[in-house]
Formats: sequence, structure tokens, C-alpha cells
Amino acid sequence: MLTEQISTDMKTAMKSKDAATLSTLRMLHAALKNKQIDLLRPPTDDEAMAVVKTQIKQLREGVEMAQTAGREEMAESGKREIMVLEKYLPSQLEDVALTEIVKDALAQAGAVSKADAGRAMGAAMKAVAGRADGTRVKAIVESILAVFALLAVFALSSDPANAATKNAEVVVSSARILRIFLMLMGIVSVNFIIMGAISIMSASGRDHGHHHGLQQIAVGIFGTILTAGLIAIASATIMKLD
Repeated sequence: MLTEQISTDMKTAMKSKDAATLSTLRMLHAALKNKQIDLLRPPTDDEAMAVVKTQIKQLREGVEMAQTAGREEMAESGKREIMVLEKYLPSQLEDVALTEIVKDALAQAGAVSKADAGRAMGAAMKAVAGRADGTRVKAIVESILAVFALLAVFALSSDPANAATKNAEVVVSSARILRIFLMLMGIVSVNFIIMGAISIMSASGRDHGHHHGLQQIAVGIFGTILTAGLIAIASATIMKLD
């Protein structure tokens, strides 16, 4: 069990006099004990994993606050703690593999529109099983649902008779709304690239901040390219029917 592994690692850190690792694991151990008290039983691996993720999230927030305040020593300490805890997380998926898993999960859940966003996220996060950050999963889910919506609009516009039957004005209005949504998604994607660049510039070459920054840039580039293509298709649809 994960809790047993953490206890074993604590003993190892104690024997090797690794004070930094020991301090981090003691903090995690205390959080797991609190979870056990709340549950009135030992936490399962999934529940323990959730505690680890919460601790990492809190540490990341602390690192960001320390960096904003110019307290680099505190920020570096937080990054080292994050690295200690991250080894208990599943290996993180690359963007291509993550996209395929999310696509399959959405197909199985029957999620095909923005109205299905909640169900889509639930299915995607379950399929990913902790192997990717929720922010990355959400960006891909929203992109895929946007593609589905655009394909539906484009299918109507490609058949003039069908478009007339379905009311071309409704199709055009839908395409315009979708284009606005995609533009907002594009802004979010560009922001990912900017934040990733900032993370890399403020991190040393081999720490968590550098790796996290690269992930943000990759997601941002993927989102920017995808939304740009979809905006072009939406614009073509509007020009065709308007």
C-alpha cells in the first residue's frame, strides 16, 4: 500500500539522515493520519494519492507566492519538497497519449457537446487515473468538445437543403458563438505558453518548475494550433451561409 511505502521511505530518510526528505515525508504522514481519523479507517491507495496531490497543490501555491514575494530560497525549498512527493504519483502522460485516452473516454461516455462537459470531465479524469494534471485534461476535453460542435455545424452547412430545413440562420449564429468560444480558448492557450515561459525562466534547469513550464508550453502550443484551425473552419462556415 502507498501508506506503507511512505512509512518505509520515512525510515530510510531517517537512517540516511536526509533531513529535507524526512521533513517532507513527516508532513505527508501527518496529513495521512488526519485522513485516517476522518475516515475512521486507513485510507486506500486512491485516497492516499488524493492526499499527496493536495499536498503538492498546496506546495505549488506556496512556491508561487514565494516567487511573487521574491523569496527565492523559500521557493526552492518548496520545489524540492514537491519533487519528493511527486515520486508517489503515477507517471505523467505525454500530450499525444493523453489526448487519445481522453478521446476514448469521451466516446464511451457519449459526450458530444458542451452540455456534456461535466460528464466528459468525470469520464476523462477517471480514465486518466491521476496520470495528468486536471488543467491539462480540461483543456483537451474542451478542445475535443469544440471539435464535435464544429463538426455538427459544418455537417449542416455542407448540405444546402438540410441547412435550409434546419434554418441556416441558426447554424450561422451557432458558428459565431462557437467562434467566440474558440477565441477565448485561444487566449487561454497563449496564456499557458506565457506562464510556461515564466516558470522556466524562474526555475533552474533540472527542477520541477522547469518541467512544469515545458508542460504548460506544450499544452499551450497544442491548444493554439487546434483553436486556430477550428476558428478558420468556423469562419468559412459563416461565410458560406451568411
